[in-house]
Formats: sequence, structure tokens, C-alpha cells
Amino acid sequence: MNILSVVGLIIAIASAVLAVYSFVNTKQKIHFIWGLFSTSVALWGLGIFKFASSVELENSVFWWRIGEIGVIFIPIFLTHFVYEFLNRKKKNIIYILYFISSIFLFFNIFTDYFFGPVRFIFDQFYYITPTPVYTVMVVLFLLLAFYNILILYKELNNSKDPVVKHQIQYLIAAFIVGFAGGATSFFPVYGIYVYPVYNITILISALVVVYSIFKYQLLNIKVLATQLLVFSIWFFLFGRILLASNIQDKIIEIILLSIMIILGILLIKSVLKEISTRERIEKLAKDLEDANVKLKELDRQKSEFLSIASHQFRSPLSAIKGYTSLILEGSYGKIDEKIKQPIKNVFDSTNNLALIVDDFLNVSRIEQGRMEYKFENAKVNEIIESVINEMKPSIDESGLEFSFNYDKNEKFDANIDTSKFRQVIINLIDNALKYTKKGWLKIELNKNKEGKILFKLSDSGVGIPKQELPNLFTLFKRAGNANKVNVKGTGLGLYIVKKIMEAHNGRVWAESDGEGKGAEFYVELDSKKQ
Repeated sequence: MNILSVVGLIIAIASAVLAVYSFVNTKQKIHFIWGLFSTSVALWGLGIFKFASSVELENSVFWWRIGEIGVIFIPIFLTHFVYEFLNRKKKNIIYILYFISSIFLFFNIFTDYFFGPVRFIFDQFYYITPTPVYTVMVVLFLLLAFYNILILYKELNNSKDPVVKHQIQYLIAAFIVGFAGGATSFFPVYGIYVYPVYNITILISALVVVYSIFKYQLLNIKVLATQLLVFSIWFFLFGRILLASNIQDKIIEIILLSIMIILGILLIKSVLKEISTRERIEKLAKDLEDANVKLKELDRQKSEFLSIASHQFRSPLSAIKGYTSLILEGSYGKIDEKIKQPIKNVFDSTNNLALIVDDFLNVSRIEQGRMEYKFENAKVNEIIESVINEMKPSIDESGLEFSFNYDKNEKFDANIDTSKFRQVIINLIDNALKYTKKGWLKIELNKNKEGKILFKLSDSGVGIPKQELPNLFTLFKRAGNANKVNVKGTGLGLYIVKKIMEAHNGRVWAESDGEGKGAEFYVELDSKKQ
């Protein structure tokens, strides 16, 4: 084997690998066209390998004709590839080029007018001489090479897409290198005796083009690497079969190739399955991410709606509440007893609705991060006593046994937002009154072992199923048995309590032995200055 035959074999095997890969991964028309181009280069490389290895004249001429089939179609397929890459709609020139190439093909296979007599050069192989038809083919070859580089350069200047610009830069570089080196194969045809080894640049340019096509995730690089490896092994073993010197070696190589084909197919399928699974997972993750963004936007819109709606409700409710209060107090004169109770019902309902509106406003402020806190030193025990005095009518009306115990010698000072902390205590006591129809309600104030203030409210009410305790302080969450006792709850109060305590670096939690066994609510607060 001489240098040219080795170069031809390398071109044939590598181009065949690229061709098979392009056909196997034909997801776009451009991949199929590149497969045809690679096939032409592989055919040309095979022709070089065989005629450069042959010492028989007729055999050499036969393989020259095979190789020239590839030479005829290389510029045609490449021009078609460039048109497809640039998304050119008018492709009449491509059809004309295919027609011309079919004429050259006819002259090459069926006549002696394509190339002239062969001669032995470099004391190694036979080389053809040109005819007018062959010279026309060479001129067309060179003109198409220049034309493709020119239209790519124009697109490079016009394109705004950075990915496309990078690909075009690779293509231009590959075409210049490939055609410059490949054209040296024509030199010995015209009596310029430069050893035609530089046609290896055609293979280099093909690899650069593949890199430019697949670099930007048009095909998966992991699949590319796996399939190129497998195909390379196959064609390497196929080459060994061709070069085997006896039947025994050929049989061994054929068996080895068969085994590698089976293993290679299994490997490729495994990688494709892995890639497919990963792509599905990535798609699901993307869908979930998009859904999450939409949910966040809906949540934001909901919070804005709650804020606006609550503000709009607040003013008329305040007016209704104020006027009914004045009527009940006799500011507009004495009212009949028959009317007094319905007006009181209006006042109570308006008051309850106003509290619900306040809860919605607080939730809206919390979720939008607009809840404002004014921390100051305050006595927790005095705040609790103030709340109890304020709620005394409701406590007395409930008929429950009520008590509030704390060590009067102990200081329960803390740095808190007084109005927000009052709301925490009000919500917890109000919650206990709603769900305790008989029995008792006890409040205790102590300090735990860590010196933190611990508020405890226990009742003999309906209790809380243990499985619902972890989610009790979430938004719009109510215990499963809540509706049996109180249908007016919104599931907002405990959520607001939790958020307020988190802003105080404190915590709140509930304990219960189960349904019908009462409940205990705890509030823990740092007694040190913050």
C-alpha cells in the first residue's frame, strides 16, 4: 500500500461513517442531503483506495470510474446542502445541476469520452488524462466551490442570528480548506505532478461541517459520539475484511464484525432510550416550570384582587356598621323593640364581614410583602388582659368557664408590634370560642426553660384530628370537623397568626389528642430585646 491508497481508505471509512450517521439521524432534510454528500466523498475515497492499490490497468480504470461518480456529485450535493441551510426557496439551479451531473455520469459509466487513457505516475499507480467533457466537469466543480463560498459570505454579512453566523463561519472555512486541498487531485490529470495527498482536506472539511451543524444541539452530542464510535468500529472491521489475505482471516473478521454490529446496535438503542427518557424529563420539568410561573402570576393577580376588593368593601361596611351602631345607641331617637333586634343582627353581620375583609387585606399584604410592623417594648400580660376585657362580652355570652393565669412577679416584656400581637391573641381566643360550645377555656402565660415567653390557650372543644395538625396553619385550611360547629370560618385566621409570629421570630403551634378531646394552642415569643 502506498500513501495515496492509505489516504483513500481513511477518506472512504470516515465519510461512510458520517453518511450512515446522517441517514440514521435524518430529522431534517439538510441531514439527508449531507448524508448524500458524505456518500459521494466515501465513494471517491473508495475509488482512490482501490485504483491506488491496483497494478492492473483494467482494474485501475474501473475504480477510477467508481471514484469519479463521487467527484461528479460532490459539488452538486454540497450546493444543494448550502441552499437548504440558507432556506433558499428558488431551487431551479439545483434541478439544473442534477440534470448536468446525470449527463456527466452517463459519459463516465457508458463512454470513453469522460476521461482519456491512463498513465503510470510516481511509479505507484495509474492516473487518468483529461478530455473536453472532463475539463467542463472540473470547471463546474471549481465554479460551484467559489459560488457556495460567495453566497455563504453574503449571508454572513446579512444574518443577525449569532448561531447562524458561527455556523456560516465554520462552513466557509471548511469549504476553502476542502476545495483547496481536493483540487490538487486534478493537478496530475493536467500534467502537474504534485502528489495528490492533499485531498485528505476534503475529509477534514466534512468533519468541520458536521461539527458546525451539530454543535448547537441540532442533534444530541452524546448520540453523535456513540454512533460515530460504533460506526467507526464497524467500518474499521469492514476494512480489515477487504484487506484480509486469506479466507480464514476473512471468516474471523466477518464473525467479529457480526458480533460488533449486534453489540453496537444494542449500545445505540440504549443511549437513544436514555436520551429519550432525559428529554421527556426535561420537557416535563419545563412544563412544570411554565405552569409554576403561571400559578405565581395567578397568585399575584389573586392577591391584588383581594386587596382591591377588600378595600372597596371596607368603606361601605364601615358606614353600615357606624350608622347601625348609632341607631342602636338611640342617636336618631328611640327605636321600637321589634326593630332593635333585626338592626342588631345587621350590626353583628356587618361586624363579622368587616373582620373577614380585614383578614383578606392582611393575607394580601402578607403575600405581597407589604405588611408593616412597628416593634416596641411592651408587656405581653397587659396586652392579653386588654384583649380579654375587650372580648369579655363574647366570653360571657359563650357560657364557658374562663380563666387567665400568670405569675404576677414575673416580667413578660418583649419587643413586639402591639397591634399585630393583639390580633394574634384575638384570633386564637375567637377561634377557641367558635369551636367550644361547652366546658372551659383556659389561658396561661409562662416562661419556658429557654427564658422565652410561652402563651398557652386550652379548651374543651371539638378537638383536631391528629392528621390535620401539620396543615392547620396553612391558607384556607380548616379542620375536617369544623363545619359541624362553625360554618362561618374562612381558614384565614390561623394563617395570619402564623405569619405574624414568624415576623416576630416566634412560633405558634397546636396540639390535640383527637376529635372531641379539645385542643391546645401555643405561642412562643422571645422575651429579649430584638
